[in-house]
Amino acid sequence: MNTIKENRYKNLLLLIEEAGSVVRLEDRTGVTANYLRQIKNKNAIQNGKPKGIGDKIASKLEDGMNKPRGWLDQDHSGEPIILSSITSPEEIPEPDLVIIDVLNIEASAGFGSNNDLVEVVNQLRYVPEQYYSLFRNMPPEHIRIINLSGDSMRPTFETGDLLFVDISVNMFEGDGVYVFTYKGHLYVKRLQNIGDKVLVISDNKLYEKWEITEENQDQLFIHAKVKVHQSQQLNFIG
Repeated sequence: MNTIKENRYKNLLLLIEEAGSVVRLEDRTGVTANYLRQIKNKNAIQNGKPKGIGDKIASKLEDGMNKPRGWLDQDHSGEPIILSSITSPEEIPEPDLVIIDVLNIEASAGFGSNNDLVEVVNQLRYVPEQYYSLFRNMPPEHIRIINLSGDSMRPTFETGDLLFVDISVNMFEGDGVYVFTYKGHLYVKRLQNIGDKVLVISDNKLYEKWEITEENQDQLFIHAKVKVHQSQQLNFIG
């Protein structure tokens, strides 16, 4: 049996389909398209997990789409959906593209920042053949792009580099570069497991290594693993 959070997410997808687009759902419900896209694409992160739809937003969606209260909480899989007709050229669906969201965040490569991986501010669009030729074995639904700030990861990364991160990775899965929160601060660093400790490494040798001990690992929240970074060219790091 699905949880209420799972039902609300699945039913949001049904409402978007019924309305015809995220923009048309905004017009009917008053819930902003930006918020709807964040929930739909699972960009809104809370405590390391995709944020769910709250009661107030659920009520607005139900009222705007002429659904009874509590409709979002129920399982409607298998029920027919009445689609809204597309009436203007602006609402004709785009060709099949791979769309990667660019998030409004500057991941700190220095001493940390207090940002969250939440707001979508732009999108990169690829023809599928182009995307899969560049990013083999990287499912696009798992990939987001963030901007790097700071010099502690030089020479691997430079300030202003775009980092392509895999948000499906929410726990340590071997040595690599991760986007993570520790004690309320957001970092992009290399993590290495050493026994019962996690070593935090800056590629810039001017910065000291530091440790996250076992008793403090409950304050470590991994948001994503860095897969690719882009400056003047694409640089694959694994």
